[in-house]
Amino acid sequence: MTVVSPTTHDALVERTTDLLRQVSRLMRAGSQEDWVSLSLTRAQLRVLMLLHQDGPAAVGQVASHLGVTLPSVTATVDRLVSQGLVTRQDDPNDRRRVINQLTPAGTALVERLQEGKRARLVAALERLSKEDLRELARTLAVLERALLDLPSQQEE
Repeated sequence: MTVVSPTTHDALVERTTDLLRQVSRLMRAGSQEDWVSLSLTRAQLRVLMLLHQDGPAAVGQVASHLGVTLPSVTATVDRLVSQGLVTRQDDPNDRRRVINQLTPAGTALVERLQEGKRARLVAALERLSKEDLRELARTLAVLERALLDLPSQQEE
């Protein structure tokens, strides 16, 4: 494992943040090849992942969650609909609202991309020694607890 040499708390926080960002980038590096070969834009991928994670949503909800404009999300969803990855349906509770959801093809695509990312992670973890794996698992559990202890953004 990489030796972390900074000694002050702030320096350790910075170094750990940098390492987590780098790990995240390396995880995405393998999956980018998959979605680029499918002619998906980053915006389209974000919408697909959001609908997969959170379920059906109106365009306004998607725009709000992703922090982008309504026209931008509408154009992105239009392209996903034309590719057969997303469908639009009238909201049964409010006919003025349209709900966007993944098609079976959209769901299968997201799951395939996620499985590729998972396989990359498993391959990397299998290269670690038992001792390094134990240390990593322990450390990640500590980080998970710290994140769970933070006040949620809804509480703030």
